[in-house]
Amino acid sequence: MKIFASQRGATLIVVLVMLILLTLVGTWAIRGSLTSLNIATNAQAQALLQQSSDAIFFSLENQTSDDLMLTKMQIGDGMLAYVMRPESKGKELVFCIRGGDANTLEGSRNASVVYWNGASISNTSLGTTGFCKLSRKSDFISGRSAVMTRVGIRPAAIGQDWEHMLEGDDADTTKRQKIEKVIVNVISIIPNLSESSASDIEGCLKNFTSFYDPMAKNTTVSQCLTGQNVPFSNQEMEYTLRPVK
Repeated sequence: MKIFASQRGATLIVVLVMLILLTLVGTWAIRGSLTSLNIATNAQAQALLQQSSDAIFFSLENQTSDDLMLTKMQIGDGMLAYVMRPESKGKELVFCIRGGDANTLEGSRNASVVYWNGASISNTSLGTTGFCKLSRKSDFISGRSAVMTRVGIRPAAIGQDWEHMLEGDDADTTKRQKIEKVIVNVISIIPNLSESSASDIEGCLKNFTSFYDPMAKNTTVSQCLTGQNVPFSNQEMEYTLRPVK
């Protein structure tokens, strides 16, 4: 009887050890699958953000390839007309891309302007229509309310005073059309994947510029979003405005 009792006790210990091992294996498997899921989600989010930003550049390049559309942008309240004014130097014209609008980038009436006045930010001179708000469903690029896109446009500095001039031309007497450049910055975000408050995220989008101002020594939009752990894509391109035929 004592031998049988010892055997039953040893069997119980073996079963308990096996249960512990199975539990550990199951835990490792679950953790591994969760890690794989996180990696897949991050990859999908970055792909979605990249595509959303690319779509803005494609749309803008497609529109400006048409002479009539490009002309409209350079006159009146067109976005390029505002950006290229001398007093707009150092300022950024900001648009929130709204999926329900046929053409958000049509004119400066759909935009706001943000710039640094010393170490203080100024963002109310054109109103606040152009800044994205998380509480507005229309401010997302689609009905899924997943991705929100901020577009900033500003004049680019010409690298050299004689850039694009022919040999023998003089800056004062040349008859060649002045070449102008603009920088387009596109930042797409997925706010629902961040635990930050809506007000903090909106603050990043409207209280900072997309570029660094050496006078203000400011934080940029992307740096602010990084601090709030908001998934985002930040792309920037420089365009040379072509003469209209």
